[in-house]
Amino acid sequence: MPQPSDISHDSHALQQAISFDGAIWTKQRSELRKWFEDRAPTLTDAYTGCVLLLYMPAFPARVHFICHAVRDIYVKLPASLGIPQIKRPAEVFPEMVKAFSVRWHKYPPKTINSSSEDTLFAFADPLYRYAKKMVDTSDSMKRVSVGTQLASALFQCHDRGTSEFIPKWVVDSFDREYKFFVKRAHLVPDVEKLPSHDGLVEHFQAFERTFHSLTCSYFEGKEEVDAILRRTNTTRH
Repeated sequence: MPQPSDISHDSHALQQAISFDGAIWTKQRSELRKWFEDRAPTLTDAYTGCVLLLYMPAFPARVHFICHAVRDIYVKLPASLGIPQIKRPAEVFPEMVKAFSVRWHKYPPKTINSSSEDTLFAFADPLYRYAKKMVDTSDSMKRVSVGTQLASALFQCHDRGTSEFIPKWVVDSFDREYKFFVKRAHLVPDVEKLPSHDGLVEHFQAFERTFHSLTCSYFEGKEEVDAILRRTNTTRH
């Protein structure tokens, strides 16, 4: 496969990528794109765009666009597959902090011992219970990583049971790649903090390999069904 770092944005390889032809769209990538079209159509363009941008190293903000798209695939895919999703901290805690602030002003803590080095405070029950709720929510989110959610969603969408074993390397790989992409997804205020292209291709290809390892059974089953239909049609004629 041609390496994106060696290809200019107006090369023949880019034309192959745009036309979904040639060595750029390997069997693995073609199957992934087909899988998105069949199972998560709203995310097809995001994946396709990432592949195209890999072969446009001169494209402005290329790293940000690819990383942001991959991050959104991680976050949005479970819901696209109809799998219940655990909300992210950014979706939960802003409202919880506002609710906690209301309780704080309504039930302000009272000082019960200010003579010792460590001042002690008494919390009203409504304030204490809501603080505990916030801590419990935080702990539950730490137990289920984004990579775990994505692996679980892909596992379940192919008629596997929720109790079936998901290889640890799959979850670890998804988590590792997610950290790489999310760290480079957002714009930065300083030139010194601009993300480099280093590792982008390798991490994207690792993401593709792990993703494909959980979706390849879809194509194996599809090929079996297609073969049965072909045999049936041949028999009829």
